[in-house]
Parts: sequence; C-alpha cells; structure tokens
Amino acid sequence: MQAANIPQPGSLLISDPFLQDPHFSRTVVLICEHQPAGSFGLVLNQPMNLLLSDIVPAAPDLQLPILCGGPIANDTLHFIHRKPDLLQNSIRLKGNIAWNGDFFQIIQHLKSGKMEESDILFFLGYSGWAEGQLQQELQEKTWITSEISNSLLFDTEPKVRWQNALLEMKGEYVHMANYPINPQLN
Repeated sequence: MQAANIPQPGSLLISDPFLQDPHFSRTVVLICEHQPAGSFGLVLNQPMNLLLSDIVPAAPDLQLPILCGGPIANDTLHFIHRKPDLLQNSIRLKGNIAWNGDFFQIIQHLKSGKMEESDILFFLGYSGWAEGQLQQELQEKTWITSEISNSLLFDTEPKVRWQNALLEMKGEYVHMANYPINPQLN
C-alpha cells in the first residue's frame, strides 16, 4: 500500500523502474529526516567495495560491508541499526529501526557480541533534497513511497532490495519489479 505523499522518517522511496538518474536508478532510499527545509536519506542497495575496517582504524577486525548512502558528502559515515536501546543518541525512525547513535558504543558492542553484524548497516555519503525538491519529484512520479520492513532492511541482500521492496507492496508493483531496465532491448 502506497504511503502518504509526504514521506516521514522511516518511509522508503523506491525509484520508478525507468528513472535514468545514474545515482538513483533502481534504488531504495530510507528517509531519515524530512523537514520543510529539505530531506535526508540513505540509499539501501548500492554496495561499495569497502569494509568498515578499511575506513575506521579503531575497527581492524570488523569486516562489515559499506553501502553508498548517496552522492552527497561521501566522506561522512552513517549507520542504520535495530538496537536503539543499546546506543545513546540513536534517532528512532520506525519501530526498532534507528539512525546513527554513539559510534564508539557500536564498535564496543560489535566487538563484545552485544550487537551482531546483521543488526547494522554502514553508509558513506547520503542523499539529500532541498526545500520542495522531493515533493516535486513525488508529483512527477519519480518515486514510489512505501513503509520499511525489518526483513527488507536487515535480512535482504542489497542487490535485490529494490525488487523485493516492490514485491512487498503487491498489486501493480509486482509487475514493476520485473520490468526490464531498457524495454527497447526486450
């Protein structure tokens, strides 16, 4: 079922199957913040060829994959997790899904086993929209809005999140999940 037109934190933006923007073609974006001045989100299905240990010297044993959160500020690290009660300063998005928190606590909890690798996703960069930009893109039907599920976020391989997000919506979206990238080549 399609969510309200204005995405709230914890909502998903699923790109239209024919969106040609190289940064957002067949992507799923988790909205972390939406305010009148703009919106902030993280792309959930663009793996990078990096591990947490490659970019955080304090975590040499943590071989967690890094996702590209979007084309803005690729030198910033963000994370989504499902242990908001363990981390100070977490921003709860929906249910037990939270954004950021105390990074040093994350490292400690991962090393001690209080958090599992499957409880967290790391991102370099983010996706952002200026005032009114996301609303305009929604009116142009660039994005399909939906609700996030724990299984899509933490139990689904990044490469199939776009397709699975559409399949979870059922109805007409099931057909969209199988549209070819370029129908003219079909």
